[in-house]
Amino acid sequence: MTSKSRNKGLQKSPLLKRLAGFTVIPLVGTVAPLFLLPIAARVGGVDGWYSLSVGQAVGTFGSIVISYGWNVLGPALVATAESQSDRRQLWGESLRERLLLAAVVVPVCAVTSGFLAGPGFEIFTMAMAIAFSLGGLTPNWFFVGAGDPKSIAWFDMLPRLAATLLTALVIFLTQSLWSYPMLWILATVAGLVAVQRSLGHPRIFRGWNWSETLAGLRKRLGVALVDGLGGVYISAPVPLAGATGTAAEAGIIASADKLYRFGLITVTTLGNTLQAWTLDRTAPNATRRHVGAIVAHAVLGVVGMVALGIFGEFATSLLFGSAVKATASSMWFYGGAFLAVSCSTPLIRNLLVPALKTRFVLAGTAIGAITGVFAMYFLGLAAGPDGVAAGFMLSEVALLIIISPAAIRHLLSLRNKEKASGSHAL
Repeated sequence: MTSKSRNKGLQKSPLLKRLAGFTVIPLVGTVAPLFLLPIAARVGGVDGWYSLSVGQAVGTFGSIVISYGWNVLGPALVATAESQSDRRQLWGESLRERLLLAAVVVPVCAVTSGFLAGPGFEIFTMAMAIAFSLGGLTPNWFFVGAGDPKSIAWFDMLPRLAATLLTALVIFLTQSLWSYPMLWILATVAGLVAVQRSLGHPRIFRGWNWSETLAGLRKRLGVALVDGLGGVYISAPVPLAGATGTAAEAGIIASADKLYRFGLITVTTLGNTLQAWTLDRTAPNATRRHVGAIVAHAVLGVVGMVALGIFGEFATSLLFGSAVKATASSMWFYGGAFLAVSCSTPLIRNLLVPALKTRFVLAGTAIGAITGVFAMYFLGLAAGPDGVAAGFMLSEVALLIIISPAAIRHLLSLRNKEKASGSHAL
């Protein structure tokens, strides 16, 4: 082996290790609910399955609001932090902001989900919304930026895995869904306590003042708005399906949406794996890395779209039961949304957000949210679950169309800068 090939191998090794870590951990987290949700769908029946899904949807939106853009902006900030002390300070600042937001957002989500719940499941649905709202306190983005998948496993995946498997067993034995939100809340709190200890108890409220916190909230407002607007249409399909149809029809969308979310783990995994590698300021050929990430996401998007379209109906019937299985056409619409999300991920996370060009992402997300919510509602009235799925796809496609020109222009400017610096070096 030549010296050059050995050096290439050494350069690739960290990326391969990161890829392995960020692939295996989300994969385990994805497989675990497959032991729980089929049992929950059958124990809860149509109304219980719909109510569980509504609580998750409203809670997921709440978690996005609570995260306040840290899931998007945070990894880049951590990856470019100059010291471990700076990273701990970022974590403390983020947790303070998110805890303050949670004090307001969690009660609102609980009340909202209670109004949307199926008959007899109001309190349970509120508990589900609370449990999933607390997901906005996740430490995952912090360890993504640090390139540390092992910590994601210890502090987030393993507690949730234990809670998920235990919940499946308890639901099966008791024929009650109540253990789901209770154990999920416990896992979230336990993970956060462990993170604080591992980081040396970074300051959260000790020595803080409102002016600094408000300044931080204002600074991240653009990214938070982008995330929040995206959360509107991400969380909307199941509640809108319930508003435009019966609980049974909403259950169909709930099943399609669940399978789609399982698939999105692959997009998140690829994005997490490539982000720190793509944004490495010391690496040569940064433009080539950006292009590689874009191509990889496009290929994943096409594969995911075809897989959801062909196998989605059968998979939802197998997982959740024939009473709430998705239709083939709704799964093709969700497949189109998968392709759009996969293609937009590197444009947002690796190009526009690090360059602070969030106004383009905000515009695209706002247009996508408005387009998607109206389309889901009116198409849902006209065509039932398939209409809701088609409207959801339109929201993601609209976002991709709006952000692509700005992202491409920025990529071209990076290439021109590389060429200019190369000519100066000569």
